[in-house]
Amino acid sequence: MVFQTQTPWFVLVAIAAMLVFASWRSWRTSSRPSFLAIGLRAIAIALLILALANPQRSVDRPIQGQNVIALLADDSSGMRIKDQSEILDRGEHARQVLQGRESAWRALLEDEYQLRSYRFSRSLQRVSNFDSLSFAGQSSNLSTAITALSDRLASQPLAGVVVFTDGNATDTRLSDLELAQLPPIFPVVIGSENAVPDLSLQDASIRISPFGDAPLELEARLQATELRSSRTVVELASLPQSSTDRRRIMESREVQISEDTQSSPINIDWPATGGGIEFYQLTSRILTDSEVPTPEEATSANNGKLLVANRGKENYRILYLTGRPNWEYKFLNRSLQQDPQLDMVGLLRVASKEPKFEFKSRAGEQSNSLYRGFGREDENERYDEAVLIRMNTRDENELRGGFPNTAETLFEYDAVILDDVESEFFTYNQLSLLRDFVRQRGGGLLMLGGVNSFEDGGYQDSPLSSLLPFYADSAFDHTVFDRPASWDLSREGWVEPWMRIRDMEMDERNRISNMPLFRVYNTLGRIKPGARQLATVTEAGGEQRPALLVRNFGSGRVASLAVGDLWRWGMQDTDSQEDLAQFWRQISRWLVKDNPQRISLSASITDTGATILQARALNPSYQKLSASKARLSVTRVASATQPDMGPETLIELDMQPVSDNPGHFQSELPQLDDGAYLAEVLVEENSGTPAGRAETGWTIDALSQEFSSISPNRAEMERIAAATGGQTLSLSDLAKLNSLIQSRPAPASETVFQPIWHNNLFFLAALAALLAEWLIRRKRGLA
Repeated sequence: MVFQTQTPWFVLVAIAAMLVFASWRSWRTSSRPSFLAIGLRAIAIALLILALANPQRSVDRPIQGQNVIALLADDSSGMRIKDQSEILDRGEHARQVLQGRESAWRALLEDEYQLRSYRFSRSLQRVSNFDSLSFAGQSSNLSTAITALSDRLASQPLAGVVVFTDGNATDTRLSDLELAQLPPIFPVVIGSENAVPDLSLQDASIRISPFGDAPLELEARLQATELRSSRTVVELASLPQSSTDRRRIMESREVQISEDTQSSPINIDWPATGGGIEFYQLTSRILTDSEVPTPEEATSANNGKLLVANRGKENYRILYLTGRPNWEYKFLNRSLQQDPQLDMVGLLRVASKEPKFEFKSRAGEQSNSLYRGFGREDENERYDEAVLIRMNTRDENELRGGFPNTAETLFEYDAVILDDVESEFFTYNQLSLLRDFVRQRGGGLLMLGGVNSFEDGGYQDSPLSSLLPFYADSAFDHTVFDRPASWDLSREGWVEPWMRIRDMEMDERNRISNMPLFRVYNTLGRIKPGARQLATVTEAGGEQRPALLVRNFGSGRVASLAVGDLWRWGMQDTDSQEDLAQFWRQISRWLVKDNPQRISLSASITDTGATILQARALNPSYQKLSASKARLSVTRVASATQPDMGPETLIELDMQPVSDNPGHFQSELPQLDDGAYLAEVLVEENSGTPAGRAETGWTIDALSQEFSSISPNRAEMERIAAATGGQTLSLSDLAKLNSLIQSRPAPASETVFQPIWHNNLFFLAALAALLAEWLIRRKRGLA
């Protein structure tokens, strides 16, 4: 506050003192002086003297015509919702307000600011006026629009953004920290809070279990509003991927609507068949009834969902190696044969290395006599080699030389199981390959218990010691226990689905209590940081020891099973055999779950609607394949807007290599219509030799997402306004928009001085004080 007066201060003070003194003398002669009256006159004199001093305050206000106000209109199809008792839909209400160039609120803004007009749906667009609004956009990317607008006008004095929308955004919402960097936003929320009749499918997803015999599970919600007493039907159909296939209804169920607002869970499961990518369509509709009139829905665009399920590879290959024939292989092999996606190749050692004695062999015979008479003279091992038998091989050449010696051969498998085999069986190169198999290739390794696996295996000084989930140096000082011990799950084991056989906890506890006692188990030593203990064995005395340890190592995973006679579990009865088989399948599935492949393809959709496809290619040693090219083919499996349209190949092109990342390719597809899409990439080396192929699938449900909520989202708009310093408005509040914007700091502003005394309240206060003093005087007969 400053004082702008030509009168010296001492003169004003003197005048004030004389007037107060005169007032005091007038009351002094009274027999009953009133200090209240003296005080009131003093206040009035002070206010009048203050007016003579001309006090002024400094105020910052926007410089007229220099600041920018952006008018941003939601041009998405969600604005076509018509509220109850309304003739026009939300979009038309917005159009009338924005096209009213003679309206008072717009005239006030134009006097003070430069107005810029924009519209948005998938992206932000500058418009000269709002005549071009079509309300046909398939998305409401509000966060993207206001961020792009702020960046576009970053060099200009943007004083505020006025957004005309229903508040239902389809892109990722901005955090409060991100919003704090934006100019004040004034959302004008269009639409009524009253519910309108609508049927929609929400939160639809397919859960894919890593267990081979587990069904696919669909979860969704059927949301019904203002449809009491209506009957609806929900259908799940599989979509064909070729012209020879047909759309097949998998399940259809009726849902009765009994409340004004009802959310009904939809759970459907069906058996999985092999691997690969499959597409499904979930639809809902209201059944017509001649007796009960069917209400008209606000929109039918949210009545369906397109879904994709990726079951992974058609076949996972597991290499099993045992140091001696045992019953563990019998049960393990039998259980995996029941899973069509798991293929286990066995390598069984039936005799260790032994020196050759001439008196044991025939003249000139160099091979082990154990092979004599089998007609396999070309495969017979020498006396200084272990005798190995191959089981379930792909062809006669697979594993012909024994355990793989090269990365190209070993990395063909997805997992390796070592059962009771010592480290001396391997060469140092093979042990290093096993370590790289897990760390670099991303494979799974399971080491089973046995005398030669942990206690006498000699792994403490081998390359495998670094990947085991326990410290091998401390474990090898103990002996194998031969005391009865019971199996149980640890706290972490209970939360792992693949460790449980039963769905219900009580059933699982009963199953565990009926398991046999195991007699052969190893001490695994101290657990490494990051490793998890999923199962334990407890001796009769109560001492508990780790039974199953797991950990992630590099790109893969490792498990150590300390029990050496798990086969006892399957020797009780038929149910126990089935439980053991289920356990072997589940732990095998865990080993190969999320297993990296040589050729991979992934798809992602940006907020602007573009589809980004990325491919990765590795050589047989899982090193980056630098010299290669990738050919991409994109097929539209189904169209959301034209259900009768069959599969159609849309795009074929060469993917662009990523310059700074060998073996990686990328392609950006233009905005695609709603539908289900399948992409396949064929990677070739420069010589033309195929390196492999991969495929991926995705769905675009922009319209369904746009209408996932049709009630105005005022709460989100209030959050945005509060975080940016703006205020939420309704169409009826536009008259005060100019004053609200002017009350906020502006980028281009000027300082002006306003007289404080030039105010009616100021003089009314002085007059009131004098009047009160006069009333006191009159009451006492002095006036």
